[in-house]
Amino acid sequence: MVRRPSLPRTLVAALLVGSLLGVALAVPATASPRPIAVCAPCERGFVFAAQAHGHPVRIEHSTATMRVHRNGSATWTVENRLNDSTPFENATLRDAVAREAVAVHDARLLSTSVDGGDTVRIRYRTPDAAVDTPGGALRVTYFRDEPGTTIYTGLGADRLTLVAPEGMVVGNGIPGADVSDDGREMTAYSFEHGGDGPFVTLVPEGDPLAPLWSLAAVVLPLAPIVGRNLLFLVTVPTLVFAGGLRAVAWAVDAVGLDSPSANPDRRALGVVALGIVALAHPLAPGLFALGGTEPPLLAGAVGVITLGCALAVPAVRARLSPARLAGLVGLAFAVTVAVGFGLGAVPGLHVDDHVVRRMLLTLPVYAVTLVGYAAAHGGFRRALAAAGGAFALVLATTFPVLSQGGTFYFLGVVLAVIGAVAGVVIGIPLFLLGHGLPGEGSSAEADRDAEDGTAGDASYGLL
Repeated sequence: MVRRPSLPRTLVAALLVGSLLGVALAVPATASPRPIAVCAPCERGFVFAAQAHGHPVRIEHSTATMRVHRNGSATWTVENRLNDSTPFENATLRDAVAREAVAVHDARLLSTSVDGGDTVRIRYRTPDAAVDTPGGALRVTYFRDEPGTTIYTGLGADRLTLVAPEGMVVGNGIPGADVSDDGREMTAYSFEHGGDGPFVTLVPEGDPLAPLWSLAAVVLPLAPIVGRNLLFLVTVPTLVFAGGLRAVAWAVDAVGLDSPSANPDRRALGVVALGIVALAHPLAPGLFALGGTEPPLLAGAVGVITLGCALAVPAVRARLSPARLAGLVGLAFAVTVAVGFGLGAVPGLHVDDHVVRRMLLTLPVYAVTLVGYAAAHGGFRRALAAAGGAFALVLATTFPVLSQGGTFYFLGVVLAVIGAVAGVVIGIPLFLLGHGLPGEGSSAEADRDAEDGTAGDASYGLL
């Protein structure tokens, strides 16, 4: 006798999800992040401060040198070549403008001067540019965004050089930056960070374990970030998805839609019909659903049709088993990916390497067929875990799990939960299809008898 999923466990899962969401949404929203350059006094910071003092100016070229000290502070030397530096011969004005320009970094102004007649030099210190890490390494956190506070929009300077303390070299630098032959200096000409920005590591010179210390310096601060993101952006929505499927299984059992009264032909053809409707939907061929460069709805519809057509064949159903049904689900997904890549040959469409990640959205929906089958014939927990794992994989590849998140972090959690609910709703026809399939060991004759209505007192209607 197959054990049916019970409603109380579903309620417990829902309460757990609600509690976790409450924690996530209870975090107060902070102010919108302030967009600044890595070296603000090299561009807008200085220009805006000069304008505020009644002296419009244009920076024609700027360089910055960041000397990191072992105590974590950094001394900056900025040289801005101006179109007109005459007003800044006044030391009082120059200091006032420089002080306002460096204030965006919570820095302390050290000195200012005019060199060469057209270049204003500014020296200032930032107190918390780096932190100590295991092995005597330093992790420069300066290039990382601060969620809700600041976000870096570029380098600011035409050239920025970071100088490591004596006895230390650059272990991990900014992507695209040059490191000097002796390893002490890193020079960057641009800054296009991905996610929240890179960590720069400085390690003891000549230490054979330097690569290990550099790796540890990056991994340690990311561990709590990854853990939080996996909890709220992956685990919570996956629990919602799994809980929703348990609720569907309970509802199907409660209303008596048991597999003996099912008509697998009609259910399979019904799924095919839904796939054709999706295929004909205006979003499928043209508007590129989900904002991608390829239409996932089109490829997904083809996969649904493939799965429905395969299960509409009596000979396929007669030899059905959980493993073979899983193979058919995999086949449908393979067809979806193939169609996605095939769209690259269509003029006007560009399909890149992200096609597999986008098509991955369809895998947990197809896997709902396995959950429906298991709800009727056993192995429900294993099938539910497989579908939940597929959904978690989608979330882990959709959201940047290494990201610190920002002011609207909770919106990502809400969108993931909405996606979980949508996945359950969209998967209901496939759940009913799987639920109505004959169990392992059913003969082809028994399958035909059930379809003809001659097996015992079984009867069927629309389902």
